[in-house]
Amino acid sequence: MAADASVTREDAPAVRILDEPEIRVRRFTDVLGLLGTVVGIVAVLFIGEFALGTTEGITQDISSISPFLQRLLVAPVNLFTAILAIIIPALMIVDMLVRREPRRIIEALGAAILGVIVILIAAAMLLSWGTEEIQTSLTPRGADTMQLPAYVAALSALLTAAGRRSTRRSLSLSWNMLWFGLAIAVIFGVITIPSALLTVLLGRAAGLALRYWLGSTADRAYGNVLVEGLNRAGFHPRSLIRADIEHDADQPELDAVTDALARTRHGRVYAMTTVEGHHLLVVALDGDQQAAGFVSKLWTSLRLRGIDTRPDVSLRQSAEATALVSHAARVAGVRTGRVLGMGQIRDTMLLVYQRPPVSRPLTDVPVSEMTDALMDALWAEVASAHRAGISHRRLEADTILVGDDVETDPAVWLTSWEMGEAATSAFAQRIDVAQVLALTAARVGAERAVDSAFRSLGAQQVEQAAPLLQTIALPPHTRAAVKESEHEKVLEQVREEILARSPEAEVASENIVRFGGRTIITIALGLVAAVVILASFNTQQFLDAVQQANPWWLVIGFAWALLTFVGAALALAAFSPVKVPFSRVLLTQVAAAYISVAVPAGVGPAALNLRLLTKRKVPTPLAVATVALVQVSSVVVTVLGLVGLTLASGSKGALAALPSTAVVIAFAVVVLVIAAAMLVPRVRTWAMKRVLPTLRQTWPRLAQVLGQPWRLALGLAGNLLLTIGFVGAFQSSLLAFGEDLAVIDVAVLFFVGNAVGAAVPTPGGLGAVEIALTTGLTGAGLPYAVALSAVLVYRLLTYWLRIPLGYVAMKYLERKGEL
Repeated sequence: MAADASVTREDAPAVRILDEPEIRVRRFTDVLGLLGTVVGIVAVLFIGEFALGTTEGITQDISSISPFLQRLLVAPVNLFTAILAIIIPALMIVDMLVRREPRRIIEALGAAILGVIVILIAAAMLLSWGTEEIQTSLTPRGADTMQLPAYVAALSALLTAAGRRSTRRSLSLSWNMLWFGLAIAVIFGVITIPSALLTVLLGRAAGLALRYWLGSTADRAYGNVLVEGLNRAGFHPRSLIRADIEHDADQPELDAVTDALARTRHGRVYAMTTVEGHHLLVVALDGDQQAAGFVSKLWTSLRLRGIDTRPDVSLRQSAEATALVSHAARVAGVRTGRVLGMGQIRDTMLLVYQRPPVSRPLTDVPVSEMTDALMDALWAEVASAHRAGISHRRLEADTILVGDDVETDPAVWLTSWEMGEAATSAFAQRIDVAQVLALTAARVGAERAVDSAFRSLGAQQVEQAAPLLQTIALPPHTRAAVKESEHEKVLEQVREEILARSPEAEVASENIVRFGGRTIITIALGLVAAVVILASFNTQQFLDAVQQANPWWLVIGFAWALLTFVGAALALAAFSPVKVPFSRVLLTQVAAAYISVAVPAGVGPAALNLRLLTKRKVPTPLAVATVALVQVSSVVVTVLGLVGLTLASGSKGALAALPSTAVVIAFAVVVLVIAAAMLVPRVRTWAMKRVLPTLRQTWPRLAQVLGQPWRLALGLAGNLLLTIGFVGAFQSSLLAFGEDLAVIDVAVLFFVGNAVGAAVPTPGGLGAVEIALTTGLTGAGLPYAVALSAVLVYRLLTYWLRIPLGYVAMKYLERKGEL
């Protein structure tokens, strides 16, 4: 509920303010500080573990000067105790009493108690689980045990909870005194350098955690202070009505425009009426929100290619950069609110804008009023900004304002330039075009949206934006509108419309994501798998085994590994709806070995095959169906090949023996559980959503292929050759170490390892394949050292050695414009 207050000055009438002051806030900087403190704690422990000699040497060097200092200082230990135990707490408590902050005193004392608890827990954990090296690094010379002074952690937590060091002089002085006292303690051997750092960091972590949980006193400008800041900027408000909060009654100063600005602007938005009767907009940017905004922008720039974060790390820089872009856009002829003034008071920057003379945001415009003239006017404003080298980077329905006359003289204004950039890149401008294309297509359909873009921008700019028509490049509101649109598959329809007007246009999606959450998980799992393998890997045993391996079998195994490229190329060439030179198809399969470093097994070939087909002007749905058909045929060949090998070989190996009763019962239980689960409607619906889309994509293309038996035979033969190549490389790796298993057993192990690698989302199945194959070989009776060596050699031949070849093929195809 908004608070109504009147602010008066002796020489001005009362100012009516409707606002909701936030007395306490949770600062994102406290979270960043806590994360940094945790990293510091880990670093100290790491140094104590692996750099014990260095820390002991530094401590000894410092201690060597203590006799000289003893002649200068009297009773240094007593001085150290007085500074830390008496002077600093007294100074801070007196300062907070003078400032009349009883709550902060209680919070600081609570943080001190929490710091003691944290240091006691840490000491117990280090005594129980810490290595000898870490304990030694925390033990001074002549002491019997670690020295982690609890009062140091308490002081560190107290000072942290008392506030930010830059906000008051007493805090800065107290921190300096704390470090001075710790320096005396280190010099006279009371504590070691690692223990001093560790206690301070643990106390600071406790203080930051408590400070974030309870919140900090906001230093934002409200009420009298807000009016004072506006007076400094040269404006004399008569009323200030905050737009981004709920009000008990309707406020005439607020309308659809201010509501839209409140949804898109960073910071607090106020509708201001001056004593002269001018209606303006005020945006208040608060320093405690700056860190979160900067991290968000930084994450966007790191994740998306071609998006550079502005170096506005401070609140003032952020406000000035936003005002600069807005002013540059207005000078370039773009209809946008003029920046009338700026001011700063406390931890708040104030920007005063002209109120746009329009009535509503594009969000409130019905589809029936989305005329061609309105869309053309929107494109005209975007084009004006781009001609001046300016990009908006967040064009959505709420940042686009329109007037009442959408038929004859539509007025379109662009607002909210917080993400905008002057002297921008062509890539950022292409994103602007893609955002407007998606926004308009979701409302009026792809045909009218593309027609308007071609009329206003020309074919070249629209064609260049087509590969960026991806949800990741769209603002959140546009992304939701695309998903909820009555026009199904809006982005795909826009690409098809562009292709219909420009048949030579490149509309396939361009990779604009450096990494995402899935990639991070994939890399993390790969690192975990690598650690697991290396932890159990005996280098000497592996070297001894490799030295005894037959090099000719290794050469033969690598030849089998290269044969897999031919098999994969034959399968794609057979199922491709257009004729592609076999050399290009073959090189694409080789290039897939390179990107397997960063993507799960099977994903790389599918992605490159899709890219190769779309570059050949194959429609995206047909290309997806073709790639899916290649993968489905590979599964069919795998199953049929396994059955065929079993029948043809007559092996008495692992598959020849009948399964035990326990295995049969377990298999029957699994089948029954799956069947029972399928009776549950939600499970059945989930399964259908997973299976039916693939069948719908694959079946039309499969029906076409079935009408050409030779293509079907060639595709199946290619997948069979692919499987034979991997099995041959695995068998050669075993023969290189003098181990001869039945082909059927080797094939079974390969199929199991391949299935595990496809199921675990690590790059190339890293770790999962090695563990599965090694376990299978040891179960077949091979010694663990030989089994692991054979598996590592097999992975060397079929994964690692093919990566350089893939890199060369990738660069060649990129240079030729095939990928």
